[in-house]
Amino acid sequence: MNLSKRALLRVALALFVLAPLSASFAQSDTSQQFEPSYEIALHVVIGSNDAGSRPDLPASLASISKQLKSNFSFSNYRLANTFLGRISNTGNIEYKSISNLLGETEAESQTFLEWSMGNFRSLPSGFQARSFRFGARVPVRTGSFKDSAGVVNPVVNYEAIGLSMSMLGLPANTPTLVGTIGLPKSTGTIFLVATIRNAGM
Repeated sequence: MNLSKRALLRVALALFVLAPLSASFAQSDTSQQFEPSYEIALHVVIGSNDAGSRPDLPASLASISKQLKSNFSFSNYRLANTFLGRISNTGNIEYKSISNLLGETEAESQTFLEWSMGNFRSLPSGFQARSFRFGARVPVRTGSFKDSAGVVNPVVNYEAIGLSMSMLGLPANTPTLVGTIGLPKSTGTIFLVATIRNAGM
């Protein structure tokens, strides 16, 4: 066998050995592709009759603003905060933080807030979560006292408020009212609004 035939034989043998290995790598790469991700935005809207509140919500919540004004009698609705999370199918989100959700100005009287969404799923008609929970410990002024220097200091207690749900369904790309929570010692109400969008990769 001459030299050129031997070289061709070696090339053919190498291709025969490497072909299954190449296919195996291709399958491995395919199996490790990420599932689609989704962005969950939880908007906390507070309705009140406080003349000092701004009466308008962002344009992105125009549909919710119309719904609230049609069903509730508050003179003002303000966006207190928006919380974002990224999730994939069967995933969970848990969030805990300190916030001035109610417009508290004193650092020592902030709201302790937490919310979670569990077993999130994407469906052909929208999205579903097997559990949703929103909870907060909000400061409530119950009195005042004078210290040794004669300075008046507030007495603040914390009241627990919250909302728990199971089997929650949500449409895509549409701000949706999830539930309401009454504020302690106040005529105000918290409105929880969720928006879910495809976040890409």
